[in-house]
Amino acid sequence: MTHWEADVYAHGLPADQWNARWWKYVGDFQGVEPPATRGEEFCDAATKTHINDTPAYYYNYAFATVFKFQLHDYIARQILHQPPQACNYADNKQVGAFLDRILRKGATEDWRKVLKDATGEDLSTRAMVDYFKPLQSWLEEQNKGRPIGWE
Repeated sequence: MTHWEADVYAHGLPADQWNARWWKYVGDFQGVEPPATRGEEFCDAATKTHINDTPAYYYNYAFATVFKFQLHDYIARQILHQPPQACNYADNKQVGAFLDRILRKGATEDWRKVLKDATGEDLSTRAMVDYFKPLQSWLEEQNKGRPIGWE
């Protein structure tokens, strides 16, 4: 919800418009409507703790998700030789050693180099797209001819 944060912090959105703007963006971007009419006496954005604790960190979620899928894909395919959608690497010492080699470096090397060295790939959404490809195909088949979206 970086648009809302920008409206508040950079563009000086008056406090009596915060909740309405929040719900506008929630509806526009997430397709979610409030459970009931919400007035400006509420600040529903504050229910997202990082909005009031550490603003503007939504991009970290997106980045972390891509990164996580890329590591998971490597672990599943290269270490476990299993499909990423159906593998379990709990208690696997090889997986633990792989992750330890990455995490042990901390901030001593640029993360891009660490990722490339560990997986052979630059940061990419390829693994995430591949992971969800069966679901995407199934959803496309199930929804043939139906309007997609919430407008």
